[in-house]
Amino acid sequence: MSSRTSSWALHAPALLLTGVALACNTPPPITVPEPPQVSLQLAETNTVDTRFKFAVSTSGCDQVQRLEIFDDGRSIKAVPYTTTPTQVTLSTDELSYRKGISAPLSLSATVTCADGRTNFSQSQLATFFPVEEVVEPSSSTSQVLPPYFVAEGSGNDVTFIGCAMQGNVGMLYRVKKSDPNNPTALELDFPCDATTLITDRKPALTGLRWVWTRDQGVLALKSDFSRGYSYKGAIKNVVVGPDGSALIYDVVQMRLVSPAGTELWRSTITGDENFLPGTIAGEPMVRTGGLSTGTIVVPIKDDDVNATNVLVAVLEYKSGKLTATYTMDALSLDAPFWTAFDDTGSVLYLGTQQGDSAVVRACALGKSKPCVASEPGTRLWISTQVLQGPPAALIPYNNNARLAVVNANQTWFLDVRNLPGNKATQGGVVNKDQASLKPNGALVARFVQPGPGNAFYQFNSALGTDATPDPYPVEIMATEEAEKGLLFRYQVQGDSLYGAVDDSGALWMRVGRKLVKPLPLARYRQLREKP
Repeated sequence: MSSRTSSWALHAPALLLTGVALACNTPPPITVPEPPQVSLQLAETNTVDTRFKFAVSTSGCDQVQRLEIFDDGRSIKAVPYTTTPTQVTLSTDELSYRKGISAPLSLSATVTCADGRTNFSQSQLATFFPVEEVVEPSSSTSQVLPPYFVAEGSGNDVTFIGCAMQGNVGMLYRVKKSDPNNPTALELDFPCDATTLITDRKPALTGLRWVWTRDQGVLALKSDFSRGYSYKGAIKNVVVGPDGSALIYDVVQMRLVSPAGTELWRSTITGDENFLPGTIAGEPMVRTGGLSTGTIVVPIKDDDVNATNVLVAVLEYKSGKLTATYTMDALSLDAPFWTAFDDTGSVLYLGTQQGDSAVVRACALGKSKPCVASEPGTRLWISTQVLQGPPAALIPYNNNARLAVVNANQTWFLDVRNLPGNKATQGGVVNKDQASLKPNGALVARFVQPGPGNAFYQFNSALGTDATPDPYPVEIMATEEAEKGLLFRYQVQGDSLYGAVDDSGALWMRVGRKLVKPLPLARYRQLREKP
């Protein structure tokens, strides 16, 4: 073997050994760091407040470069990262209301580390109802207002009056918004329940109200929150006159009583001595305007062997004397009907059922003819379309420009503006797209509250049962004008709500244990229409 070949052979094992050494010391694979983790923590999933607050927790970053909040995939804003958890506050204007006021939010967050790693959180569903002001209860076991209430005054000087049971005793409370922890209390002689009503102030300058519970009793409440006349007994209705006296009736008698307790007159309304031409079938009204001032109009039902006659009786306010009776219509025997008067007491709105639907007529009082198609002098108009569902109530509002026809599952709005010549529009439905407002799911109408102008609020509850005949409302629907449709809907779970309008027309609500002042309706419209 040549020396050249021998030299190669001697070096070959070294080359082979070097290759083996390299194979045994392969560098470890590159390690890819785990992505950072990010999650949202909601203090509550249904929030009514001026702002929406929650926390974001992150881990896995030596340094956080960016933390960004999203709603339904839409970026809301980047949040300065401080520590874990980072507190996040979203203002009313930072959220989108394209799906509606208090529509569900789908919130998520993304975190980006300084080295570029990033990750998304899981989405969290939440409801946010933006409001102008919230007054919290003083403790975890108290609430700011009674379940149902009225509001008087406005702004920071607004005061609320409502009642609640304290053990077996009915108590009336006056709560100042400026000092909610020190309410004034007044004991009632009768129970307070979900049917208890507190009337408006009459005369307006005196601040006098009447408080009454159906089949339980009535109290005259003075403006200084002291007691006037009080009666414990089975009453059916209370209607307040312009001088502050109350027309009170039960199944036997009707009487007019002054706030001090003076009985001005009393008449029998049952049996052979009945001074009325039948039984009371709707809420009476004390006329306060025009030539009919000083009279009372009373809807009457009179059944004979063949028909149910719908009448209106006219009484003198001071004496209770029957002065006139007007026949409106003769319906099928025991056919249901519903009534309401316009703000002058010169027009009767008469709702009648036709199968599963209803029609409404406007009937001029003072005519000798019935309110039927052949008598245009009496029948001013009839609703231009059949209204689905039998009505539960007819509610005139906006200075008698509108009439709400409310049934359990649908609410219709009719245009009833009086035009020159004492004519009216033809009772046309003015709901947006001719579609009624409907409670959510299986809920039904429970209370209604007209607001300023064409504003209208409706509070909905579950259907009553034998165990709970009058359940608390759990949903509010609002429209600032029927032609624009539903403005907002807000619903609570496992809680209840209620509301009343103050002297300025502003709505105040009890949401659970809190006192809440919603935003003006124009502001909600602005939020809904913003890009």
